[in-house]
Amino acid sequence: MEKSYFKEEQRFDQLWFRLIILSAWVPLIVIFGFGLYQQLVLKKPWGNHPISDLWLILSTLFVFLIMSGATWLVFSIRLITEVTDAGLMYRFPPLINRYKTLDRHSIASFETRQYNPVREYGGWGIRAGGGKRGIAYNVKGKFGLQLHLHNGKKILFGTQRPDALKMAMERMMNSGNS
Repeated sequence: MEKSYFKEEQRFDQLWFRLIILSAWVPLIVIFGFGLYQQLVLKKPWGNHPISDLWLILSTLFVFLIMSGATWLVFSIRLITEVTDAGLMYRFPPLINRYKTLDRHSIASFETRQYNPVREYGGWGIRAGGGKRGIAYNVKGKFGLQLHLHNGKKILFGTQRPDALKMAMERMMNSGNS
């Protein structure tokens, strides 16, 4: 059985992020609500080229279904990072459901560092920062574990607990030396 040194689960749960999602919903509710009210209740055709009542209802349902799915996806995404004696394991459900493992022997070096998610990687999520920066898995914050692999690749994992993650990585990397 593998010994676990660290486990962290992060979500997109920042207030500003929730406000952005809410601000995307409000115009849809207002516009489609007004259109449905005008055409179905007041019996006045909505728009310059009105569609039938059935198509208006179906279009509204379709748009709300797509937005609901996108909202569910964004709020269900998590970054799960775990350090065991075998290596660093990570998942990014629902996009990466099974654990992927970076074997400790594939890691040349590592460091915890402060970074700028927008400037260096173009934001949060699973992000490619170009050949120099490698790939990032992050959902919030500005601290990360930067891995340098023996094959030349770089991977950054965002963390809210950089000191604990660094200590766990040191224990994992030294676990085979005892």
